[in-house]
Amino acid sequence: MRPICRFAAALLPLLFFSASANATWSSFVSLGKTTASSNSSCVGIGSGQAVCAAQSMKQAIMVTQFNGSTWTAWKSLAGSVASAPSCAPDDNGNVICAARATNGGFVYTVFDGSTWAKEVKIAASLDSGPSCASLKSGRVLCAARSASGGLTSSVYSGGTWSKFDSQAIASTSAPSCASDDSGRVVCALVDTANAVNVNRYNGTGWDGFLNIGGTATNAPTCSDFGVANQVVCYARGTDVAFHGNRFQGGSWSTSQWTGWGMLGGAINSQGSCAAQASQQQVCGVIATADSALYADIYNGTTWLGFSKVGGTAIGNPTCTSIGSGKVVCTLIGVDNTVSATVGP
Repeated sequence: MRPICRFAAALLPLLFFSASANATWSSFVSLGKTTASSNSSCVGIGSGQAVCAAQSMKQAIMVTQFNGSTWTAWKSLAGSVASAPSCAPDDNGNVICAARATNGGFVYTVFDGSTWAKEVKIAASLDSGPSCASLKSGRVLCAARSASGGLTSSVYSGGTWSKFDSQAIASTSAPSCASDDSGRVVCALVDTANAVNVNRYNGTGWDGFLNIGGTATNAPTCSDFGVANQVVCYARGTDVAFHGNRFQGGSWSTSQWTGWGMLGGAINSQGSCAAQASQQQVCGVIATADSALYADIYNGTTWLGFSKVGGTAIGNPTCTSIGSGKVVCTLIGVDNTVSATVGP
């Protein structure tokens, strides 16, 4: 991916990892001996708390809760799934977690703040796990790669789901979707030319695909920017460095994207980013050199540079905001157990 100059001014190229540990992150805490077969998906639920879901070794959705200081034991829900779950808040006090069913359908469960509902299956034709994001006002959108390689999605509203639609594109990756904090969701995926394509759900329909360029070597990951109407999407380039591209809001056109800027590093696969505060980001990646978690912070003006947090991971990290400027990042270790750290 080639950095575009005006984005590089906001996302300064930082080419190297710092070997020194970042002391602002907590020590890693084990989430127990239960093993996971997927990356986790987490949602902040206020007051420094979070809930997380992952796929168990028995192919079930398993869930845990963080109360700000300790984690509950993993609880396995009934049923069987064929992908990692994706979780999102509906902004009415509920968290929706969904996954691909073993038959290619759609499975979801709802956490109401204290209890997980029984999983429900919905007919669909998914070729990837879903990515879910909040549309606010009790609504959540979940999108996945369809069996034909397009983008298929459904909207949760008041306990019911819309019929899965289909947006035509020749994609090679699962989508990553993020809320723009204004009742819209932006989803990004990679096409057959390895370029990143984005589409925006405006609350009632899709605005259409935009090719925002670059050459991605893995699936993208998108995050809200903590500012109304804005979203940032990231991907690993052919240089194995981490790159970002921000949608600034307004009309749905390529001119509203800043262009790709390089954060640097040499990363294993897909990073994970979260809004620390308005116009501030925290991104976690796994370095190729030592398979440890490194974090970079955008303070509203510049990126501070990747600093080693620690751990030894397989797969991808998952980072989510838990309020008060804090982010929790989880990762799967070489023994397939999950650990977590809070910072910065």
